[in-house]
Amino acid sequence: MEKNFGGGPYTVGVEEEFQLVDPGTRQLNPAIDAVLAAGKDLGWISSELSQSCVELVSPVFESAAELGKALPEYRRRLATLARSCGVEIAGAGTHPFSNPIEQPFTEGDHYLRVEERMGWVARTQAIYGLHVHVAIPDETSAIRAMGVLSRHVPLLISLSGNSPFWRGSDTRLSSTRIKVFEIFPRSGLPPAFDTWEEFERHVETLIASGSIPDYTWCWWDVRPHPRFGTIELRSPDVQTDVAHTISLAALVQCLVATADEREPENPLLTEENKWLATRYGLDAVFYDFAAGEKLGARALARRLVAELRPASQDLGCEAELEGILEMVERGSGAAAQRTVLEKRGSLRAVVDHIVSGTAPR
Repeated sequence: MEKNFGGGPYTVGVEEEFQLVDPGTRQLNPAIDAVLAAGKDLGWISSELSQSCVELVSPVFESAAELGKALPEYRRRLATLARSCGVEIAGAGTHPFSNPIEQPFTEGDHYLRVEERMGWVARTQAIYGLHVHVAIPDETSAIRAMGVLSRHVPLLISLSGNSPFWRGSDTRLSSTRIKVFEIFPRSGLPPAFDTWEEFERHVETLIASGSIPDYTWCWWDVRPHPRFGTIELRSPDVQTDVAHTISLAALVQCLVATADEREPENPLLTEENKWLATRYGLDAVFYDFAAGEKLGARALARRLVAELRPASQDLGCEAELEGILEMVERGSGAAAQRTVLEKRGSLRAVVDHIVSGTAPR
């Protein structure tokens, strides 16, 4: 297993998966080939499983503050490129009404292998996530960060839920994308590993059994990415508002940097809170199994920001972390989408809202 840990500790980068939508019908549009061809000289855009998805891969930044200065311009450039190809980009975890089963797969050996192994399951995966990478110094730190981030997956889902609609219906979930993706094998919360050797043995066993070709087929909410030298958070929906992406990146960066000060939790217990977050978003009330007490998602977010404020000052991302408090006050992307539907009575209007919020002209 190739390992590249030990680079600049706690540097940060993100991957944002955007929908490609028709500017007239607002349906998903499988235009990735045209977008990639138009942006062939850009090294920071790529494809995903669905041809209706384009991925923005940010450079690596020293802090979430530096990411925050650069990411809006990357979004604007991608939006301009997409418009030159006759489509718009939209940042939400699911499309409000397009049929995911109808979206063609992207060509290429990797995607063909996924389709062949997953069958119908792969056809459901017209979903769009935000992945946050934070560089870590060594393998031991990777395992520690994996456990701590896993414990906070429920809160991160509460903050980032941005996919309330699926095929024209309100699912009553804050993040429909989470449940759709959990159809995949080796998704959801990761196993609890005590050592790097346990993680390697787990992956090597899966490879030897023929289940996976390499560790990147472990699609957990949190996973080490040894080839990049990072820990990768994969649970959030892609965000409509770029400021939310930046605040979530700051939160993840601070959690990873302070992982040695925090205790992981049994994934089976965290799973209960994850469901509450998926269903209720910021209205979720979590149970702290270690302390034996209940705490609402908003109160937990405020408490965590206060605890992490010294770390954010050390990392130079205090203002970006404080943005979590604004997210708590304004509500999630899922709540905003429902408000648009209530006021304007149309899921096309919801797509209008998502497009205009993703990369304002």
